[in-house]
Amino acid sequence: MLSWSGLSESETPMLHHHLLAAPEQHLQAAGFILRGIRGVLAIIGSVIAGVICAFVAKSKGYSAVLFGILGLIFSIITLIVVLVIPRKR
Repeated sequence: MLSWSGLSESETPMLHHHLLAAPEQHLQAAGFILRGIRGVLAIIGSVIAGVICAFVAKSKGYSAVLFGILGLIFSIITLIVVLVIPRKR
């Protein structure tokens, strides 16, 4: 038996499935984009934390390179440590 679209009833669910699959693919693509944006923001945040750690460490007499690298890797933890440590004499 043919439906209003001219397709048989056994073909109609398949067409319906394809119509509903398109938005799911768009959501999956949006998920990839959001994960990429989140990754870029994490990298930018790590670089900023590394730069801040390097400047603070240098002003306190410690190695800017060492604390900059640690700031890139551990971000906020290194920032807290470099703010708490006393000045080198």
